[in-house]
Amino acid sequence: MSSAAKRPRIVHLIDPDGPMAGWCAVAMLGDLAVSSAARSHDLLALIVGGSSAERRAQRLGVATSDRMACFGGRPWLGAGTLRRYLRAVGPVDLVHCWSPATLALSLLAGGDVPRVLSLTANPLSVAHGHWLRMLAGQARSGLTILAASNCIRRAWAQAGVDPAIMHVLRPGLDLARLDADARDALRAGWGVKRRETTVLGVLTQHGPCVDAGRAAHVLANAVLSGLDAAMIVPAAAARRSISRTIARGGKACGRLIFDSRLDRPWEVLPGLDAALILGDDTADGVIGESEGGGTRRLAGAGVAMASLLGLAHRPRPGQVLGVLPMLWAAAAGRTIIAEAGYAVSEIVEHGRTALVVKPGDSAAAVQRLREILADGHRAWSLRDSARSEAFSYFSCSRYAENTVLAYEQILSGSAVRLPDLPVTGGLAFAGRA
Repeated sequence: MSSAAKRPRIVHLIDPDGPMAGWCAVAMLGDLAVSSAARSHDLLALIVGGSSAERRAQRLGVATSDRMACFGGRPWLGAGTLRRYLRAVGPVDLVHCWSPATLALSLLAGGDVPRVLSLTANPLSVAHGHWLRMLAGQARSGLTILAASNCIRRAWAQAGVDPAIMHVLRPGLDLARLDADARDALRAGWGVKRRETTVLGVLTQHGPCVDAGRAAHVLANAVLSGLDAAMIVPAAAARRSISRTIARGGKACGRLIFDSRLDRPWEVLPGLDAALILGDDTADGVIGESEGGGTRRLAGAGVAMASLLGLAHRPRPGQVLGVLPMLWAAAAGRTIIAEAGYAVSEIVEHGRTALVVKPGDSAAAVQRLREILADGHRAWSLRDSARSEAFSYFSCSRYAENTVLAYEQILSGSAVRLPDLPVTGGLAFAGRA
């Protein structure tokens, strides 16, 4: 085979259990791996994690070449293993990383090839942004960052990452993953016996970011106001103990249900009546924080040491990391009730594709729920508009085509230029400076 006919070889590094990747990102990688657009490239995937992570990734369409488990669950500590892997698979033209941690692993393993980093979540802290800025400076062959939304790009830029290397690549969803026939089985598994019960789900890209106490407060308000409601919360949510106390006090015992599948929203959405997005990224210290904002900024060796020890980049309850779960809720045709924030306002529009409330206002969230239960036509209109936009603008085929376009531009040495979406609906927010 001539060199001109050689297919570029691209290695994907993804850590499904990490907060910056998660199962929504793995699903996108699976869609890319099986897409017709990617057939002109030789794609290899390395799962950074245990055997369970590898099995789940394969179930989502990622045909892994191998997997590697790192000491303490920290990907950047497996540089030697990755170095041997890259030697074994032969010449590699590009390494595509799916989190800052796997980017650090890639850079420590060496190799003079371009890197691509997909960001599907906001930085976990200001120090997280400084860490990525340091990593970008170590990428001798260049680093291109593909952010899943404008709000994610903005958050990383305000945390110190050079905006010139960041581009917005809208995510894609394989809507065939949704199984509409699973509704009865899901509700039975949750112990919901009445068909009239309204089942709410708190969606997130990473379970520990959910404040179960806040979710229980919304549920208690709903039950005390006379609504027949149940709430599904991630099993890894924070403040679980206090949430049970709040549920008991609100006469909602047995109605607060924990499920580990909420970080894979396509598996639970068929059983839900409405999706809740709880969290306020406008209050995040990363957004608009100045040097004198009261948060001590780590620099140089301090950032690196904190990263290695796992101290700097842990999500906190109430933090909004990304937009993917909200897109899945829209695609599934579920009513979305969300606390106002940058991520929310980029994807949905109040009164047209979702109902938005002031952050922290549980009574307002319950009132919005009452509104959609009382007005079936309005609820249908919200769901239909959101589903239409998800179908039109966030297809997995469009995502795969644009990702491959980015690969070709990087490998040819030309500037990365990705097509933008028309400004419509919730995207109107993203179209403004």
